[in-house]
This record gives sequence, structure tokens and C-alpha cells, in this order.
Amino acid sequence: MLRTLAATRRVHTSDTISPHHYITQGFLSEINKSEIASNIKNLGPYPTYSDVLNPQHFYQNEVLMKYANEKPHPVSLRQLAGYGKTLTKQKVLSSANFVRIEIPIRLALRIQDLQSLPFGVVNNYHIQKVYESYYTTFNSFRRQPPITSIADNAKACRKMSQMLDDHVYNLPHLMMGALEVSLHTNVGPEELDPFMSRILRSRISRRLIVEEHLSLSAIYENEPYARKSADYIGEIFDECNAAYHLKYVTDLIKTTIDYPIDLLPDLEIDGDTTTTFPFIVPHLHYMLGEIVRNSLQATVRTHGQGTPSKLPPIKVSIINGTKDIIIRISDQGGGMSQEQLNKVWSFHKDPDVARQSLMSFHQIPGLQIYSNLKNDQEGCPSFSKAEDALHHTSLVDMASKKSTLKNLIERPHAVDLGLGLPMSKVYADYWNGDITMNSVQGYGCDTCLTLRKLGYHSNIVQLDKA
Repeated sequence: MLRTLAATRRVHTSDTISPHHYITQGFLSEINKSEIASNIKNLGPYPTYSDVLNPQHFYQNEVLMKYANEKPHPVSLRQLAGYGKTLTKQKVLSSANFVRIEIPIRLALRIQDLQSLPFGVVNNYHIQKVYESYYTTFNSFRRQPPITSIADNAKACRKMSQMLDDHVYNLPHLMMGALEVSLHTNVGPEELDPFMSRILRSRISRRLIVEEHLSLSAIYENEPYARKSADYIGEIFDECNAAYHLKYVTDLIKTTIDYPIDLLPDLEIDGDTTTTFPFIVPHLHYMLGEIVRNSLQATVRTHGQGTPSKLPPIKVSIINGTKDIIIRISDQGGGMSQEQLNKVWSFHKDPDVARQSLMSFHQIPGLQIYSNLKNDQEGCPSFSKAEDALHHTSLVDMASKKSTLKNLIERPHAVDLGLGLPMSKVYADYWNGDITMNSVQGYGCDTCLTLRKLGYHSNIVQLDKA
């Protein structure tokens, strides 16, 4: 035994130790080994590509803690409605200063949340990019001086508009980060799901607060002192007809499916097809789109392999309740087992699913995951394309803003991300609604989307998920 150990030691000590010694010989080419070795330093706490993380970074936490110890101010739809019905200069300036004070507080809370994650999670490339984006924007907003004039507000609106564009990139980073965390860490769904829910709901709140102020500022510039109707709840809400938007997203998704479009399932809608309700269209389209996409794909998989004939329809019932709108979508796509059903709501995925989903992200046309946000020589944030943010007006045109949700809705049907339902559930929950699903294995699924009616009469705090 001793001779064997000695021989083994002689072999090992006589081997040449290369920079790639940790990689199995023959597994990668010398070029790839060299590339991997050159990036090993980026696995540490201070990666070379980071504009934020350095040995001094966490000594700056005293500034962050000052904001994280503040309580965010909850905002209800009734407050938004009352505030925007008749705009004055003072109201616009008060709104601007509310955003100036509120955004750093909400960002500080989420930065603190990220700092409390296990190192293996927060050091994930995608989660780290979100952290850097939050911290840079936090520094930018906390340095914003009080806004005392309409000219000051116009400058502040440019910064807010640029923040919206930059933070678009955070959504795919969060989704891809969740998938990689599923693969490479011991963090389970009981930890990952609450974290993702918190950070996504907070993201929705911040964007709505900023978008509402930008829209109010644009209205004041174009129609100062204009009065709104009694049922006004905010400029970023549209009056939505459920049947119309169901047909719209279904027609859109059908164009992405590689199957004869005239053979795809018809959408048969019954119930209260004329009912309308105020909602944010991109959120509505995303939730409806993910449910309908799943039903279409399941129906094609189950019935599309036989003789060419019309596939079974997808049936939709719209119920106009006293407080809620319920949209029930039923398919004959074969259903799933109870074990599969329990997993569809989680951001944590099995390794095979996570790997496939990560590959799918890189196949989404037009999806951008790289930010324009950089730090200048003084460490202050700046945007390389800031001049494009406001287009042809002095204030932002909200219709022209970038949207990751749009890219996700319009992705090819073969690009299966595996996160549509948990994402949709977060959006539904944010608006005090819900998504539930029942399945009969071997037949199909019933999915119910419940949306709370959002009215100016509502005292429900909608934007308090900081």
C-alpha cells in the first residue's frame, strides 16, 4: 500500500501543473481551456466586468441602510385617480419629488434583499447584473436635487425614462438567473419562489410609479389644467374588453406556431363578451398570452400528429362578477399529472427543463439582455443612447417605451421558457387576482384567470409591494 501511494505521489509531482489542470484532459480544446482560465477571476466577489462591485463597495452600505430603514409610501388607485383628475404645476412638481424620494427607498430594500442571498446566488452573472443595475440607479436617484420647476421636472423625466429603458434588461436577467440558480445551487423552490415574487412585484410597482408620473407630466405639458372623467384611475390604464384582447393575443400566437393556421384550434368565447374593465394592456396580454400559448401547444402535441383535420377548439367563458372578472380557458390538450401540475407554478425547475429553458432565451428574436447604463469617470450613471429616450417631444411618449413582455409574448412557439405561468401568477397576484388550473390527465386543462376590478372607488393599496 505504501509503495502504491509513493508511486502515485511520484506520478503527480512529476506532472506539469498547467493553468488548466482542473479541467479533464481531452474535454476541451487548449483554446477553450485558456479562455476559461482567463475568466476564473470573475467567479470571485469582484468580477472585472462590474462597474459597481469592488473591495470598497460594501463599506458604502451605510448610505444604503439609511434608505432601507425608511418605509415606502403605499399608493392606492383612488389616490392616483384623485391626483390626476385636474393637474396643476404644483401637483406635477409634488409627483416628481415623490418619485425622487420613493424610488431610492424601494431600490434600497431590494438591494438589501439581494445582499442577503447566499454567495452562490448573488454571484450568479444574471443576478449580479440586476444588482449592479439597481445600485447604479439607486445612486443616481439619491443624488437628484429637489425638483422646483417644470424645467427641472423635464430633466428628471429624462432620467426616469432612461431608467425604464435600462431596467427592461433586468427581467430576462431575473428569469435566466432563476433557472441557473435551479441548476447550480442548493437553493430550493421554498426559497427561490418567495424571492422572485418579491423582486418582481417590487419591479412592477416602481415602473408603475415612474410611468404614471411621466404620463402626468406629458399631459400637463400638452393639456394643462384639463379635467378627467369621474372614473379616471390613471393614464397608464386602458379600458379593456376581455373578448377582444383574447382574440388579439390568440391570433398573434397562432402566427408563431409551425402548423397550418387554418387547422389550429378555434377560440370559442361565451359569457359576458361585451364587458370592459380598466387594466394595463401589456400585463393583460402577457397573462392571457401564456395561458393561450400553453393550450394551443398542448392541443397541437396531442391531436396534431394524425390526419390533417381541424384541431379541437379552445373554449373560453368570461364571467363579469361584482368585484372580479373571471376568464376560464379550457382545452383538450391531454392534461398533465398532479405532480407536473404542482411544479408549473414554481420558478425552480428540474435540471433538464432549466437547461432547455436557458437555451431558449437565446432564441427569442429581439430580446436584449445588455444594458446601456454605464458609469462615467466620476462614478455617476449615464446612458449611451440617452438622446433617443424622448424622441421628438420634450417628455416621454409612453407608447414608444421598450417592453420585454412584448418580446416574450411574440416569441416562436418552439421557444419554451417554462416560466410563463409562475410569471403570470405574480402579475395576477400584484393586482389582487389569481391564476388557478385544474387538469384531467388524458383529456385537458381548465385555467382560470381572476382579475380584480380596478376602479377609482377602490381603496385597495395596489402599489405597496415595495
